[in-house]
Amino acid sequence: MFASGAASAHRGRRPRLRNAVYPLLGSLLLLAASAVAEASEVNAPREYLDQETGATVFFVGRPLVFAREGGINRRVVRAWTDDHGDVTVAPRDYVSLAAAAIDRGGKYTYVLIGYFWLVGTPRPSENTCFDREHLVLQLDDRRIELAPFEGSARDAGVSQPLHRPSIGNAEPAVYTIDLTTLGLVAESAHPVLYCGAEKAPLKYELWEDRLPALRELVRQLRD
Repeated sequence: MFASGAASAHRGRRPRLRNAVYPLLGSLLLLAASAVAEASEVNAPREYLDQETGATVFFVGRPLVFAREGGINRRVVRAWTDDHGDVTVAPRDYVSLAAAAIDRGGKYTYVLIGYFWLVGTPRPSENTCFDREHLVLQLDDRRIELAPFEGSARDAGVSQPLHRPSIGNAEPAVYTIDLTTLGLVAESAHPVLYCGAEKAPLKYELWEDRLPALRELVRQLRD
């Protein structure tokens, strides 16, 4: 008698439990979909028609940022203006690289727009990478040398600043590259940047994983 009654009560409770779980699962799925959509929007490439050069410029939604420990002021700083909101950066030396494709009448050239900027350091020193430096990207066992473009960003077809950091007054440095090499960088697990003298280059680690934005740009350029 008691066993039968207990079983009957147990059976009666199950639908109510399932009914409570379904809305929760629905909410979690909506949150997950919203997060995926937001991440996709952040990483989506951008484009604009450069009124000064006449070129159509396609560029990454977020640049790669490399950092090296340094600085004398340990205060963190809010930085960045056009990169989907600001971020907190610690006292370090930074190098950012924004990939771009420049279309001039159907003829494409590919570049990396670099910025060298400091947080917590009043001015560049011999232990800092700055201005139009020779760079090397290390992708596991592959070494990619980046020599500065002989000319300004405008000469390359880009008159507008692409992902210029809000700290200081960094000027863009342009490095030519090709789409195949951009693809190699995008698919690398953890690229490392070396800057300066060949015998004792300064090492900059990837500060934040923004490779998905580069992969998305490369994917759309290949389509």
